[in-house]
This record gives sequence, C-alpha cells and structure tokens, in this order.
Amino acid sequence: MEKQIEDEINLILAEYYENGMIPFHQSISDIRDKAITRAKILGLIKCKNKNAYELSIEGLKVLDFEGGVREYLMNIESKEKKDDLIKDLSIKDLKGNIFQFKLVWLFFVLNVIASFISGNFELVSIWFDLIR
Repeated sequence: MEKQIEDEINLILAEYYENGMIPFHQSISDIRDKAITRAKILGLIKCKNKNAYELSIEGLKVLDFEGGVREYLMNIESKEKKDDLIKDLSIKDLKGNIFQFKLVWLFFVLNVIASFISGNFELVSIWFDLIR
C-alpha cells in the first residue's frame, strides 16, 4: 500500500476518534477518496448513512497500534502465517501418529505369535516333527 494512502487512512481514523464521525463530501481529493475506499475494503470503516462513515471494530484496533495501518496489516499477516504453520505442523504430527499406530498393531501381532510359540513349545515342536 502506498505511504500516502496509509497516512490518509490513519488521518481519517484519527478524525473519527476526535469528531465521532467521518464526513464524506463530494469534493475530496483523490488520495482521500482512495483512502476511504481502501479503508472500506479492509473493513476499517463502514457506512453510517449516505454522507458519513463510522469506525468498525477493526478500525478501533488500528487506532491501538502505534504504527497505524501498516503495523496492523503486518500483525494480521504474521498471525495468518503462524496459523498456517501450526496447521501444517499439526497435520505432519497426525500423520506421524497414524504411522506409529500401524506399527503398534504389527508389534502386537508379532508379540502374540511369539507368545503362542513360547507358551506351547512342546505342541509346536510336535507339529514341526509331523510336517517333516
């Protein structure tokens, strides 16, 4: 986002904080028009009536950041990256756990076979003698 538009959005939000509303006039500069449009798209302001806007909850959050809109957007982006990373790591962990669960069943089956052979060694040796 351009620095001028960011500054104008910060100015618009500060005006709302001071005056309680954001007046909209037909004769505004292009930068202010772009800033209002961008602020609406980002959800920082919302229409109050035909000629005025009011701050949304997201706009109030922007006022809390020292860096204004830029810091707020960077914070949102970093949260999204962290959420994606957590999801990816969770999926990898789950796949690993499922693989370990399959090996547990294999270990269980081999343990049952070994227990049967060692518990009934005489019977198993008789079977091998009969097979020969």
